[in-house]
This record gives sequence, structure tokens and C-alpha cells, in this order.
Amino acid sequence: MKIIEVAQSQPTLDEVMHWAEGEVVVLRKANGTLFALTQVDDFEVEVESLRNNSEFMLFLQQLSQEEASITIHELRREMGL
Repeated sequence: MKIIEVAQSQPTLDEVMHWAEGEVVVLRKANGTLFALTQVDDFEVEVESLRNNSEFMLFLQQLSQEEASITIHELRREMGL
């Protein structure tokens, strides 16, 4: 983890993103407020996007409450297992 005191140093955004490629970068303002930057992949971004999508979360909630239309035993019987 790399901690940068923003009041003492003024790195460019490009420099900070370069550091974040290898480790978590924490920026500390003069008042002590902290911000973290870390590299993420597309999958993590998609998961977070869906997690914050109220329509998608409602869809999942409704889907989880539906009753199965076929039991596992009936499915096995239909598949000859």
C-alpha cells in the first residue's frame, strides 16, 4: 500500500494510476480524509454496476421467490437419470 500525503505532494493522475497498477494507493488530504485507488478488472466493474442497478436487483429478488415448476426428481426422471 502506498500512502500519498496530497498536502505535501501533487502527483499527476497518470502517476497515481501507474502506482495503482501494482498496489493500493491511498491519498490523504490535509484534513485527514482518505481516498483509495486500486486497479479493477471489467468483471468487478460489471458486478458493482449490477449491484447498484435497482431494476436488476428487483428482478433477482422476484426470481428467487418463484416456486419451481418442476422438482429435481421429476427432472431426473425426464432425463432418464
